[in-house]
Amino acid sequence: MAFYIDMTSVLDTFATDIKVVSNSSDGEWVDGEWQENNSTKEQIFHEPFVPNDLVGQYSLTNVLRDVGNVTKYNAIWLSKTPDFENGTIVQHENKNYKIVNIQDLSDYSNVTMYYLQSQEGNDGNKL
Repeated sequence: MAFYIDMTSVLDTFATDIKVVSNSSDGEWVDGEWQENNSTKEQIFHEPFVPNDLVGQYSLTNVLRDVGNVTKYNAIWLSKTPDFENGTIVQHENKNYKIVNIQDLSDYSNVTMYYLQSQEGNDGNKL
């Protein structure tokens, strides 16, 4: 028995502004040489953003102390757009996050879960 969960009402109810900054690398052949055109593309989405500041309540934490593997996600972004890759920069409330894992739920829903991780340095927030 197949099922499909329409998440449109959830996405609309809990939506907030999110800016996605992606680098596109395209180019063209000029006189037999490839000329690279690097450009930055910014898109604004109005979709749910779930911060994971409370460890254990919302966040996914994977700790394998025997091998030293520690995985922590600082936020989850629920999106209707499944087109982004790992490493894409996501900005929410002037804080930068990087997509580190993607869970495609398109087989049974209209949502993709992007797991985000921030890296804060001495200057506040730099990836």
